[in-house]
Amino acid sequence: MKDLSFTRYVFLVSPLLIFLFSCNTTKHLKGDEAFLVKNKIQFNKKQTAKIKNKSQLEDQLGGLYKQRPNKKFLGVPRQYFYYTSMDTVGKSKIGKGFSNFQRKKLGEEPAIYREELTKLTAESMRFFLQNKGYLKAQVEHFTNYKKKSKKAEVTYKISPNGLYTFDTIYFASKDKEVENILLETRNSSFLKKAEPVSAEAYDKEVQRISNYLRNHGYAYFYPQYVKNLVALDSSNYKIKAKLEVLIAPGDTINPVYTVGDIFIYPFFDPSLPNATRPDTVVDGRYFATGGRPFNIKPKTLLNAISFKKDDLFSQEKVKLTDRQLRSLGVFRIVSIKFEEDPIKNGVLNFDIFLTTNKKWEFGTDFDVNTTERKGVVGNRNLIGFSVSPSIRSRNLFKGAELFVANIDLGIELAPLADTILNTLDFKITTELFYPRFVDYFNVWKGMNKLGLVSNRYYNNLTNHATSHFSVSYNLLTLLNFYKFNIADFSFGYDVKTSSKSRYIVNNFGFDFLFPQTRPAFDTILAQNPFLDSSFTKQLFTGFLLRDFTYIYTPPGKRAGQSWYFETNFEISGLELWAANSLSNAISGNSKTFDFFGVDFSQFFKLELDLRHYWKLGPKRTFITRLSSGIAVPFGFTNSVPYVKQFFVGGPQSIRGWTARGLGPGSFVDAFLQDRSNRNLFFQAADFKVEFNLEYRFHMFRPFGLFNLNGAFFVDGGNIWSLGFIQDDRPGATISWKRKKDELGKIINDNFFKEFAVSAGFGARLDFTYVIVRLDLGTPVKNNFPDPKRNNSYWVDYSKWRLRDIVFNLGLGYPF
Repeated sequence: MKDLSFTRYVFLVSPLLIFLFSCNTTKHLKGDEAFLVKNKIQFNKKQTAKIKNKSQLEDQLGGLYKQRPNKKFLGVPRQYFYYTSMDTVGKSKIGKGFSNFQRKKLGEEPAIYREELTKLTAESMRFFLQNKGYLKAQVEHFTNYKKKSKKAEVTYKISPNGLYTFDTIYFASKDKEVENILLETRNSSFLKKAEPVSAEAYDKEVQRISNYLRNHGYAYFYPQYVKNLVALDSSNYKIKAKLEVLIAPGDTINPVYTVGDIFIYPFFDPSLPNATRPDTVVDGRYFATGGRPFNIKPKTLLNAISFKKDDLFSQEKVKLTDRQLRSLGVFRIVSIKFEEDPIKNGVLNFDIFLTTNKKWEFGTDFDVNTTERKGVVGNRNLIGFSVSPSIRSRNLFKGAELFVANIDLGIELAPLADTILNTLDFKITTELFYPRFVDYFNVWKGMNKLGLVSNRYYNNLTNHATSHFSVSYNLLTLLNFYKFNIADFSFGYDVKTSSKSRYIVNNFGFDFLFPQTRPAFDTILAQNPFLDSSFTKQLFTGFLLRDFTYIYTPPGKRAGQSWYFETNFEISGLELWAANSLSNAISGNSKTFDFFGVDFSQFFKLELDLRHYWKLGPKRTFITRLSSGIAVPFGFTNSVPYVKQFFVGGPQSIRGWTARGLGPGSFVDAFLQDRSNRNLFFQAADFKVEFNLEYRFHMFRPFGLFNLNGAFFVDGGNIWSLGFIQDDRPGATISWKRKKDELGKIINDNFFKEFAVSAGFGARLDFTYVIVRLDLGTPVKNNFPDPKRNNSYWVDYSKWRLRDIVFNLGLGYPF
């Protein structure tokens, strides 16, 4: 054994140690007791082909186990630590010392096989399958009891015996008005033909009917008024069923209600026994002010109330009113109550109680974060430390306006690099949020009248959008390289058009960028005209549309799948370019507008981000992501500003390279070959394509303190120059064909070949409120050909070293 390495020694000895530990714990068992060591699900082989989503169904059934085997810690069954803690000090003396830690953190209560729990598990599985539509499902259980080792393995044999589906659903009610509603809305039913006869579908249908009726006047309709399905025929595994809606007890029909008087209490104090009596009427609504001046404009409150007198009662409008009043940010407590009018039948009177919040709030935040900023300073992926004092004023002008002022003082680090300190950042921001849509110069109203904007979208804007103004100044310094001064003003709105879609629009924006470069960077710019042309003073402007973001998040599907889609469109200088062109056409000259010698930047930029999530089990997820972007100059501008170009690499991108360290195209920067420059990457270009694949899984929970999760990932992509001006970086311009120089060396290749690929493993420490992430990535396929290996793009692993691993430290998930 002396010639064995330590690793081989551990490998050989570990199974023996586990065996010894297991034997040591069996002495605590009595009589025929045995440890449960395995649960297994086995589907009837003759029926396997007819089972839909078999792997997902198996995971769901596995979640029904009433008893599970003990887990292991470093290969040792956890019951060993449980028993050892008692052996050390005695069962009655376990206190707060190491024995208690060993029992509660390292150990687990022994999983001693129980026949009754096995039977309960089988019954639960059978009920679960029946609720999924396998109405004649059978579940048998078999126990393999090993007497010598005192171990028990349980196998659950699943025989679904055919899936029942809906054929025809008949809706009925003795209340003819309700029956008509059921027939009119049957196309929205969750009990669809050819779909499984599941408890989930029935529950959704009951909720659908209840919600519809409660939103159309039936204020006191409850789900229990919907009877269970009655099967009329079940031949050939197809169900014809009747669904009946009952009448409320004591009534001949289900009563319909309208809205009566609305009473608003803007100074409500829940600690006082009685609320102030109403004393002021505004637009037919009663306010109880107690003689005090309004602390918030009545119009602001009335705009947030979605129902009015004589409307049909709608539970959704009541919920919407509650959300809108809370979203004003002025009230600490919002309570809406209604009761039947004592005189008028079918009328509900409403009381709205509002308790105000503190107007002023001061705070200071200390933040540790990973940064991927999108804005006038471009995108950055670094670890940041910042302190941010802030002041907030609620209801600044008595219209529920929220004023926020922040100062951010921070540094950003490039972890594990030779020069750790990377960026110094100072930013001051003031923002004013309005709880309503502000249409300056009636732009949107005019477009609606011209038919350029639909009535539905315009009504959604005026009723649900919130507006915001923002003014900020940012001083950003990349040490020894360059400094950005950025002043920004913007105005826009945010509107959620549905539960799955949201728009964020900045109508007006004005940004001034003033870069200052250091001698070390001037040397680089002198050798790169493309980069030099994008490092100039710039004004970014938008007077009708500055930028537009659309986010779409549809609800997840039954199979655990979900989508996320985001697109961002940004444009600068369109209106000024049009005015400049018109002026030149009239005057006959070719002047270019500027602002005290500073050029107006003219470009548009489009970004797309699509993600798909597969839930493979309770603690396993597979994610795919496709991201792309293009930035194009127009008008009198021949290049896109550097801060608006794209880059790849880093914690949220291609993790085998550091941020801005990859590309463009097949270009390799000699400057980066010096390891002292590894945190000073600056490569960017006009076009980006990127993809990510990631498999996430749970590993274990060390000492019960946090969840340790793992991930395997594959990332790929690149950036390219589109050639609007000459790019002197060899191989940087996008191309469809391979190009060689006079010596036969490849200087440009088909851009598909220039896709770089990296792979790696990541660990995530999940502390519930914060996730610390470490991803280790390494290149698999380079973005440039190797002439020494027949122009292969694939990495030569015979020369691979640990230094080729890129460490990406971050907070939260990358996507």
